[in-house]
Amino acid sequence: MTIGIMKKGDHVLNVTSEFVAIQRKNGEVDIVPLINDKAGLRVDAENIVTIGYGDNIVQTRTVDDVVVTTF
Repeated sequence: MTIGIMKKGDHVLNVTSEFVAIQRKNGEVDIVPLINDKAGLRVDAENIVTIGYGDNIVQTRTVDDVVVTTF
């Protein structure tokens, strides 16, 4: 099995049965959830969390493409 989620310059920080943590070349970290269902193991692309630089602000997009921000 190959999970092709890295780009040149990225580093794997951690792997569990539930997620893969990838440090991107720019220093941000993506927490990539994994789903194990009857079709096999796959990436849950809709629920990737990016830990980036900022001022303690959390943002997400709704299904209707509305940005929700919390401080």
